[in-house]
Amino acid sequence: MNTTNTRVGLAALTIAIIAANAALAEDGNVGDEVPLPPSSPSDASGGWLNGDYLTGDWGGKRTELAANGFDFFAYYNAIVASNVGGGIQQGTALAGDLYMGMTVDLGKAAGLNGWTFNLSGIDRAGASIDEDVGGIYSVMQLVGGQTYFLYNLSLEKTWADGQYALKFGRITATDDFAGSPFYGYYLSNSFNGQIRAVLLDGVMTSYPFAVWGTRFQYAPTDDFRAKIGVYQLTEKMWDPDLHGTDFTFRSSDGVSIMAQLEWDWRWGSKPGHFGLGLNNVYFDMPDFNSDSTTDTFIRYYAQLDQQVTQERAGSDQGLYLFGTLAYTNQQQPALVPFQTSFGAQYVGPFAGRHQDRLIFGTTFGKLSDDYAAEQESLGNGDPDYEWVLELGYRIQLTKFAYIQPDIQYIVQPGGTGDIPDATVIGMQFGVSL
Repeated sequence: MNTTNTRVGLAALTIAIIAANAALAEDGNVGDEVPLPPSSPSDASGGWLNGDYLTGDWGGKRTELAANGFDFFAYYNAIVASNVGGGIQQGTALAGDLYMGMTVDLGKAAGLNGWTFNLSGIDRAGASIDEDVGGIYSVMQLVGGQTYFLYNLSLEKTWADGQYALKFGRITATDDFAGSPFYGYYLSNSFNGQIRAVLLDGVMTSYPFAVWGTRFQYAPTDDFRAKIGVYQLTEKMWDPDLHGTDFTFRSSDGVSIMAQLEWDWRWGSKPGHFGLGLNNVYFDMPDFNSDSTTDTFIRYYAQLDQQVTQERAGSDQGLYLFGTLAYTNQQQPALVPFQTSFGAQYVGPFAGRHQDRLIFGTTFGKLSDDYAAEQESLGNGDPDYEWVLELGYRIQLTKFAYIQPDIQYIVQPGGTGDIPDATVIGMQFGVSL
């Protein structure tokens, strides 16, 4: 899977599919339908082009396997981006991410009701222009661990009509905590995936670096959930040469304990969501501007989103707003002790483009005083804050293919003010295979 030919072939195939469907989309015949559930038979819903997957329904075999409990998935996403102004220097780079695996409903497959088995892997290739920009936040969120990984290898048990759920195995905290579907539409990792400040200290386990862990969820109603997760922390967890197969426990390992409460509601017919969480860490973390370490660390975070306009009652088309906040008072080990983000997304902004999405986001990250003192002592300026703004438009070409032009503006890359504000233009594209 980790060959150059495979990666180049996937990228070329993706571009070809997107180019072909772009012409059809101009006629308004593609991208207007409401997506079917992932298990729906692609070929039976109006032909390959209107299906859910690039590879179709495999002559009906995919639907047959799903009926027996075996759901297969694969997603390829790529970003090409250029720093066209400011920053340290101009540059262009391409990066790609292939995520694939299967989910097995063991109730259907083996009579083990309530049990699910998950297996997945990742292959990342390419590079970023982050060194050209010089910022704290990456402008290409697909970069990090550019090799192949074993990712999710886990079992999950649900019972009492889904009120209780326990997952364990090789997993990460980012699968269940501090995230939202809204964050996945951005190219800057100041938004993408999870609340980035929680990750920057290296104490929240994240894609693509799986560790041993477990997560328990209690959902007494459809509108409330409480989660707690416990995850291994090890100095080896980011080692790309181990490819996600380091299953060892060591005496030097630490632990990350995540806890989160979630509420859902309806404002009329418009959905909203609020989450409140913390990450409590027991692990030796180096302090800035000191030879000492911090072995106990805690960070708090909150997230809110709300649909504020709706094309019609029950429609997902309309304007959504979201906001996030992350804070810790421990400035010695924390790179960004305070971060806040705000985003606005409009689903279906134009007639006939019901699944397109116009996105805007801004993130402000306050750098720690201890980090600033260390950088100043090294002659690297006096970093204060970094501020990111992003605007993009996702064109849903088919249910399985999209393309997204995008622009980012980074104020004070690196936080010092010594690096000129940077302008990054980019494009993200992807397919569901």
